[in-house]
Amino acid sequence: MQGMAVIGAIVLAIGAMPTMAAAVPARAPSLAACAKPKMPNTARERKRPLPVPAGLRAIVKADLDHYAIATLGGGTVCVDTSWMESMEGFTGSQNGRFLSFGWHGYEAFGHMFIDRAGRGQAVDTGVAPSFSPSRALMAAVEISESTFGSLNAFAVWRIEASGVREIGRVEDLPSMFDWRIDRWAGESCIALSALPLDAEEARKAPRTRFVARPKGRGWSVGRGTCPSA
Repeated sequence: MQGMAVIGAIVLAIGAMPTMAAAVPARAPSLAACAKPKMPNTARERKRPLPVPAGLRAIVKADLDHYAIATLGGGTVCVDTSWMESMEGFTGSQNGRFLSFGWHGYEAFGHMFIDRAGRGQAVDTGVAPSFSPSRALMAAVEISESTFGSLNAFAVWRIEASGVREIGRVEDLPSMFDWRIDRWAGESCIALSALPLDAEEARKAPRTRFVARPKGRGWSVGRGTCPSA
């Protein structure tokens, strides 16, 4: 439990952080460390690198195909942006460990979550993740009828001392739309909801409630509700 408390003190919900208070590494990130994409995007419309917010320029560099981000140890973690046309909401945690931004491309979208600890890691969570009360776990649900999203599932990750580790994924969710995480109830129950696919029915229908819980070595999703806080 003490280890969980330490992790919880480190991790902050990205969505609640409007500005970045970054720890500046010993070295700036190196775009030369980022390999050229194996499949060049010939359909890309933008002619310039994606923007870097002014408050992040000491730790983030950009070219047409990448964000190069300095790790806390002074290395570089690369994010492939070659299929992205735009980004929004580039922000980070107050302690400087995590960065996060949403992106859109041609018939595609997602949300990148970057951990600057250790060698660095970039995970596409589809939408901005939701954090457990201890901030030791994060989860996201993103299901679109078109399957243009980058997650197309419900997933849970554990924040570790260096990096994040996926501990559950459910892809076979009921055919509904506007899936969302409503709240966490402790560390082991996540309340989700969605609407019917039929547009007319969705305007009249209440949200259908689902619950996600640990099951075996992963997580499961089914009808139900979490206990009240």
